[in-house]
Amino acid sequence: MNTMNPTKTTEMTTSTKPSATSNNTATSGAQSAAPARPHDVAPVMPHDIASLPAPVRWRRALRALIRVLAHPDETDQVLVFSSYVNAGGNKHRLDRFYNDPRGQKLYAERRAIDSHTVDLDALAALPAGTLGHAYATFMTSHGLTPNVFDGTPEEFADPQAAYVVQRMRQTHDLWHVVTNAETDPAGEVALQAFTYAQLGAPSSGILAALGTLRTLRHDRRILRDVHAMYKLGQSADRLPVFAWEDHWATPLAEVRRMLRLPEQPHPIGGYTQGAFEAMRAEIRSAA
Repeated sequence: MNTMNPTKTTEMTTSTKPSATSNNTATSGAQSAAPARPHDVAPVMPHDIASLPAPVRWRRALRALIRVLAHPDETDQVLVFSSYVNAGGNKHRLDRFYNDPRGQKLYAERRAIDSHTVDLDALAALPAGTLGHAYATFMTSHGLTPNVFDGTPEEFADPQAAYVVQRMRQTHDLWHVVTNAETDPAGEVALQAFTYAQLGAPSSGILAALGTLRTLRHDRRILRDVHAMYKLGQSADRLPVFAWEDHWATPLAEVRRMLRLPEQPHPIGGYTQGAFEAMRAEIRSAA
């Protein structure tokens, strides 16, 4: 589906920057101001994590994981944990990405979804029910902004590895949109189960397992959602190589069909925000 006129694009070595009114190109323009979620800043880590000895990576990963469990709102520590844990086994996941022509095309064109290529106001102006409108609504309603992941991760010396890591970070909120996973603890944990089924990244499996156990104390519905999302991740098409920028003006239901996802998925999570506050209260009282 392409009912709108594309605008000019930049050189291939940079991100495409056409108007949000085009369905087959990424969006550009001034980014509307939106507050970032707490601690949503790019963490500072050493250059080339993959070159560190495994014991060093796992020690640092464990420190970050302990921090995440103690302070669930510190999302930057999730990135630190994931980077250290996944670095040792990235080759297989990188091969899957770059052996797929869709992944090759994304890298060749340096596709990006960040403040330089996305104009949330323009996407919000698209018809209701389109991917772009749904994404803009999700971002603004949750107080999120795509500028968190501007630039290339400096902790990976391999440019191909850095690109895949950045692509996964930049599209995380789009995975929320197409799966209908909320951003409360239950929704995020269930989405980690989906991600583990898609990627096989150890960090996602660990976060899904520990998050399930922790959330289970507050609501047993997490078992249903985690199981459903893991099975869905196994049967869905490969989201990492999907060209989201080509489908801003495509109906969301059609995008879900393309990804082999339910066209009208039931909500995932959304019932543990109170549990999140209870966890923080427990931490404060134990301090």
